[in-house]
Amino acid sequence: MKIQNPKSKIQNLLIITFLILIPASVFAICEGPIVPCGGAGGPCQFCDIFVLIDNIIKLILTCLAPIAVGLMIVIGGFYFLAAGPSPEKVNQAKSVITAAIIGLVIVFIAWIFLNTFLDMIGVATWTGLGNWWKISCP
Repeated sequence: MKIQNPKSKIQNLLIITFLILIPASVFAICEGPIVPCGGAGGPCQFCDIFVLIDNIIKLILTCLAPIAVGLMIVIGGFYFLAAGPSPEKVNQAKSVITAAIIGLVIVFIAWIFLNTFLDMIGVATWTGLGNWWKISCP
């Protein structure tokens, strides 16, 4: 049986604490229920389906995507630290980090293109929504 170094135990504890606390602080930004109706909020209406879809999109863009990218950057960093002198492993670590950042950029650029397209075709004016991405039920 291999005895673990006390310094290694402290490092493992710090890594686990880091991986637990960082996503928790990001989820603190995500507020409010995903399902907008039912329970104390009253019965659901047809409009609440669109509010639910809007809440899911907000959850993905503001909570889940940054956490996933952050974890992939951490994993790429671990790959980079464990690569040693091997150029193949260093390239693998760089590709993981690059892919994570490019993926997040693609998600937000897609949101910008969708917003611009819907503004250009006049969704705000002919529906009377104003800001189309702010959905609320009467």
